[in-house]
Amino acid sequence: MKKFLRTLHRWLGLLMALQLLAWFGSGLYFALSPIETIRGTHLVEEPAVLHAAGLEGLISPSVAWVQVAADTGAESELTTVSLTAHDGHTWYRVSGTSADAEFVRLVDGLTGAVAPRIDEREARRIAEGSLAVPGTVSTVELVTESPAGSEYRDHRLPLWRVGFDDPESLNLYIDPWTREIAIKRTARWRIFDFLWMLHIMDWSTRDDFNTPLLQIAAAVGLIIVLSGLIYWFMTSKAVRRLRPGARPRGR
Repeated sequence: MKKFLRTLHRWLGLLMALQLLAWFGSGLYFALSPIETIRGTHLVEEPAVLHAAGLEGLISPSVAWVQVAADTGAESELTTVSLTAHDGHTWYRVSGTSADAEFVRLVDGLTGAVAPRIDEREARRIAEGSLAVPGTVSTVELVTESPAGSEYRDHRLPLWRVGFDDPESLNLYIDPWTREIAIKRTARWRIFDFLWMLHIMDWSTRDDFNTPLLQIAAAVGLIIVLSGLIYWFMTSKAVRRLRPGARPRGR
């Protein structure tokens, strides 16, 4: 039995060595890195805050919805209406669905005009104005497709991607309709995402925590730990001395 446990422990440990290294190495990175820093929160200014003065003379939310419905189509259905501030103005942020597709529009809170989709120049201006630290734009691109495992996966498209060489190879993804920064991605986040992929063993989407490969690896890891513990108890001199009938060692 001892020989079997020792052999099982050694060979399973060798088989799982790289994955165990990936688990512990990525776990250490996660533990040492504040998630706010990884997300680049410190690189971007906080969104504008609504003030009471900006709520005077606003049109009715129902008027805002009528304007959006006229812009998106008669079959549009309302989901939510909220207030937001941008560029010193108060806007209605109207969400809904049209032809089973979700949409969000901004409506000027005073005039009722639906904000048009921003262009490349406006996306660049918003990105530069959002930085809390100095930076220079290197690329501006409209993203319309989301490959598996991309850094903007699971977000509604299209998005304007505004890239900076500095700080921290930052990419800001801006919603062309709402002018909001939907996603922030830094070099640290990309390291985090790569390690997360190794950690959960999902090589394609990087999001599935229930892959059969991970389940098998976790089970094998558990066997390694249990076999090592059992073998230690079976061979430990300290444990043998505690067994009933064990002869005490002489002084």
